[in-house]
Amino acid sequence: MDRMIWIILAILVLLVIIGVVMSRLRKQREASQRAEAAELRTQAAEHDREVREREAEADAVDAQARKARADADEQAANAKRLEVEAERREEHRAEAQEVRDGQLRRADALDPDVRTDREGRRFDDDRQGRRPDDDQKVARLDDESAQDDPSVREHVGDQHPANDGRVDA
Repeated sequence: MDRMIWIILAILVLLVIIGVVMSRLRKQREASQRAEAAELRTQAAEHDREVREREAEADAVDAQARKARADADEQAANAKRLEVEAERREEHRAEAQEVRDGQLRRADALDPDVRTDREGRRFDDDRQGRRPDDDQKVARLDDESAQDDPSVREHVGDQHPANDGRVDA
């Protein structure tokens, strides 16, 4: 029986030793898990800071993009406004030019010294509307003896007092 007690006692001691070892291993494992959890929380906090920084950068870039888009929209609107203004001014310029051209055609048609067609357009392109030697030729036409001279008519056209200085086209 003594032996049996010693065997039971040895088994109990062995079970206690195994229990203590298991308990320590579990505590070590829990401590290791706690440390690993703490490390993960630290890394998550660092990542959280990085996430906030990246969010701030993304928001800043987005704001810049919105500002650039607004600037581009403003410039497009300004360009459209300028195009409309340019078209309006071109219309006014064309109208003014038409009025001026009409006045010049009427003046040329009325001026006996300027050769024009039926619509009042000049035959000459110089600034006064006549060639330098036209005055002499017109003066010769006024002289009845020069009216029958073909060389004068050839340079001046059918211009004489009877048709008010206009050439029939």
